[in-house]
This record gives sequence, C-alpha cells and structure tokens, in this order.
Amino acid sequence: MTQSLSHFIEQRLALEGVGNVKPARFAELAGRLLATGVLWRDYSQPEARHYDDALQCEQLLREWFGCMGFVLAHDPDARLLRLYPPGEGGGEDDEDGVKRLRARLSRDFVAAVIALRFLYTEALTGRRPLIDERLAISLEDLSQAVVSLLAHRLPASITERMGLLRDLRKHRVLHFVEGDDAGDMQMGLAVLRPVMSFVSDEAMEDALRTASTKVPMPAPVEDAAP
Repeated sequence: MTQSLSHFIEQRLALEGVGNVKPARFAELAGRLLATGVLWRDYSQPEARHYDDALQCEQLLREWFGCMGFVLAHDPDARLLRLYPPGEGGGEDDEDGVKRLRARLSRDFVAAVIALRFLYTEALTGRRPLIDERLAISLEDLSQAVVSLLAHRLPASITERMGLLRDLRKHRVLHFVEGDDAGDMQMGLAVLRPVMSFVSDEAMEDALRTASTKVPMPAPVEDAAP
C-alpha cells in the first residue's frame, strides 16, 4: 500500500528532534519561510519560537524545500535560517555570488546590501563601533558607501528609498523606525548581523572587483519629493 505524504511527514516528525513538532506546526513553519524567506532568532520572541521549532525538524524542512528546488541555509552563529528560491543557490559550493544575488533582486537592493555588508565587515575589524552586534549608520552613510564602492546611486525619491529600506528590513539585514525623518538622508539605520550570511565574502569581493572597473559617480543622492 502506498504511504501518503502526510503520513510520511508525521512519521518523520516523530523521529526528528524531541518529537514535539506536529504536522500542523511543520506546515506553519514551512509557510512562514515561504512567505518571509527568513527566521532570525534574535528578531523577536515569536520568531525565536519559530526558529527553535524549525531546528527540531531542520532536516525534514531542508528535504521538503529541496524537492521544489529551494535551498534552506542555516547560519548557526547568527542563529538564522534563510530560504533561497530556485535559481538563487545559497549553498557553500555556489561560485556565482553576485549573479545569485541579482537573480531576483533589484540593482538598488543588490548595491545597498553589498555596501551594508562592507560597512558591517569594517565594524567587525574595529573600524566602526558595534553595539549589541548592531552597527549604527545614517542613510547618508549608506548612500556614500554605495557610490564610492559600487559607482551606484540610491533612488532619488523618498518614496523609492523607503521601499528599498523596507525590503532590506524584510530580509533582516537592516532595522529602522519610521519617524518624521523617514527617507531623509540623516535617517538613522542599524545594520544587523544577518547581513554577513546574506552576502558571502565571494559575492562582496566579486561586486567590488567588478565595480572597480567603472568610473564612480561622485554626486550624492539628493532628497526629492515623492
């Protein structure tokens, strides 16, 4: 008799971890990863519970997503799980760092996240202060890094800049509070630890090497009305 998929999942869950994750919870975890693409334990108490339960059935989640071409990557140092859609890789053997990043993300996002990775790396080497594994910068700092490193400019309009920042926050590489200065170049941002696993060393080096052959654009991003 052919075993049903639901019965197979139930059997596997009984054997994985301590057996506390039930099929309904497994479905919830898989759905959340599909919806957000990331589980970071330090982000919030609810996300910490999701992360802890996901670790109990990590191998089954990995196999489940693998059947659809997804890659589930785990950064235990950052206590983060990140789901890469088909074609984006995420494995250690992936040598197409920047190409993978560009697969489904905008040019603005790629430039910003690589610049954030560079700034956070500077903090890890003592060139910038880190407080509770967060690097405090301004939007102007990010803009200057994007220009100087990658010869690229952030979007000119406040509306587009805020859309970009919200995407970066969604991927858990940036945190900010939307106040009266939202979108202003003096707006405060916090670069988060997960940026280190989101952008590999190879991807950052490839991007900087490619950008070094281009002429930088010296003019900073100017504020504009939406």
